[in-house]
Amino acid sequence: MRSLKHSGGTARLPVSGLALVVRQPTGEDDLNLREARLPVRALARTLAGRLAITGEGLPLEADSLCITDLQALLMRIRQALAGDVIVAEVRCRAGGCGARVDISFHVSEYLQSALPRMPRGVARGEGGWFLLRDGAARFRLPNGADLAAVESQPKPDLELMRRCSEPAELPAPVRRRIEKAMESLAPPLSRPLAGTCPECGKTVEAFFDVEEYVVRELRQRAAAIYQDVHLLAFHYKWSEAQILALPYQRRMEYVELLQSQGATV
Repeated sequence: MRSLKHSGGTARLPVSGLALVVRQPTGEDDLNLREARLPVRALARTLAGRLAITGEGLPLEADSLCITDLQALLMRIRQALAGDVIVAEVRCRAGGCGARVDISFHVSEYLQSALPRMPRGVARGEGGWFLLRDGAARFRLPNGADLAAVESQPKPDLELMRRCSEPAELPAPVRRRIEKAMESLAPPLSRPLAGTCPECGKTVEAFFDVEEYVVRELRQRAAAIYQDVHLLAFHYKWSEAQILALPYQRRMEYVELLQSQGATV
């Protein structure tokens, strides 16, 4: 039986400070997750844009968010819909052990551990730009639109730096300073995690990819949309459009009511 506990929430993004409202997904959102033929990162941006609105009720331009804010929003969406605890399952590779290792953490604590800070030697400029105080360059934080523009490039990291810094061509030492400053201003949320194997006691590392994890989990969760539509249409004679328009929690109330009465199709 699927839980009705988590239905929505609010999120304040760590870098921009933008306050957002995470709404319940409808069946249309679940269908989009199941059937959209998009790469994972494009689907993640689409998901964020569909499920979050500003505090004033305006649509969110997810591509305008810096990467850390986008990943934080995805984790808040996951938290609102499926709970605060994330469990990543990996296998121990030490000496052919192969035991299952669960690396778990709380979304709220994870986000709190990666708060941005202003690095030394950097000043805030105008229009989202930052300045190296010695005047060597200025830069801005990469956003979703930047990632979409460079993901097919042969050297995406280099092209991303060209898009987000002025001058576009930088000496290697200046580029490294900017990269380090970016990590302080927008700490990456996709990063390696470590756990301990319960069988052999070895430390096991795994890379936690926010977009991959959230999209995969929510796509699995959305798989029930077809069964739900079939069940509700069969018993209540509602149209597909009417069922798909229901918020997730209300749809589950009807589904679980029918199931409690032994309804089948």
